[in-house]
Amino acid sequence: MNLKESLETIKDSRIDRCKKHSLVDILMIVFFGLLCGYKSIESIHLYAELSINVLKKYLVLANGIPSADTILRVLAKIDTGQLGKVFIEYARSVFGNRIKDGDVVAFDGKTECGSKYSPAAENGTEHKAVHMVSAWASRLGVCFGQIKTEEKSNEITAIPELLDLLDLKGVIVTIDAMGCQKKIAGKITEKKSDYVFSLKGNQEKIHDDVKEFFTGHQLDEKYCERYKVQKYESELEIAHGRIEKRTGFLCTNIKWLEGKDEWPNLKAVGMVECHRIEKKTGKESLETRFFITSLTDAGKACEAMRSHWGIENGLHWELDVVFGEDISQLRKDNSAANMNMLRKLVINILKQTDFSEFTKAKNLSISGKQMLCDKHEGCLEKVVKNV
Repeated sequence: MNLKESLETIKDSRIDRCKKHSLVDILMIVFFGLLCGYKSIESIHLYAELSINVLKKYLVLANGIPSADTILRVLAKIDTGQLGKVFIEYARSVFGNRIKDGDVVAFDGKTECGSKYSPAAENGTEHKAVHMVSAWASRLGVCFGQIKTEEKSNEITAIPELLDLLDLKGVIVTIDAMGCQKKIAGKITEKKSDYVFSLKGNQEKIHDDVKEFFTGHQLDEKYCERYKVQKYESELEIAHGRIEKRTGFLCTNIKWLEGKDEWPNLKAVGMVECHRIEKKTGKESLETRFFITSLTDAGKACEAMRSHWGIENGLHWELDVVFGEDISQLRKDNSAANMNMLRKLVINILKQTDFSEFTKAKNLSISGKQMLCDKHEGCLEKVVKNV
């Protein structure tokens, strides 16, 4: 099923006399606009008007280009849950066969800051910012799904809902400290997957116990042998103006850990130390993180911890810097959440599209690929054929 066919399954709640423009055409106009680098509804509308002859090759557009207000009204009224399921099913059909056993899928939330406002009217009701929890396949650079919550604290209930929607057998699920919950560990285990959870103050007892185990004793040969502590050292990395070295420790003898049996499939606890040196200033820093996991291999566990933070650069950074999500003023009903999904859809597609036949430039960024789609019709056509 291609993208247009997938979008056609979304229920159109408009009354018939108001359907001057088809729902699919409206959504595809937004998709094309984002694909070509336009961020706001107004700029997408202008792009569509100027590119109507190109768009007619792919869309019906029986009544021309809808107004910016019409596009916004439709985005606001589409059921976010329906669009989310379409997104997941489409991502699974296109990218699902590329997931390998042992791949890291990071779950993390992001707040759309611009979607919050406190109107003077409406009885003083404050509209909370939209918060989206996403599932990000780190190696592929693909978002496989997301779910909307009203605030960051609701990630605890949102993550199990998202897990239920995804097929994650054989992967390693990573979640930051907010999602470090026994029920979530159980849900991942039911999916026949492994997990690596960061530890912080929200699980104070187990965090303090793991911290004391690794930092309250000398990690000498005798101690490591007694508790079956594995050591893992990454290769020295030089990138982004800094030198980085990571050292990890994984303890698989956790008989000493109080409450361990309450955590489904818990097999080990770990610590990762990240030593950084800024090349320009020579400034050194040491960051230490603690975690629990169902894995028993130090290398896999520590690399999964590292891969988790790829969602920040690979998805959240792109949404804010390339697509201007944090400064977006979309607030009406479901418009912010639905636009978030369409942005991620474009990120997925552009990350997986090779434009080397059109340019000599290597390692094109998302914004570079957007420019190619906007200026080179052959690039746009290639993307459309693949979706």
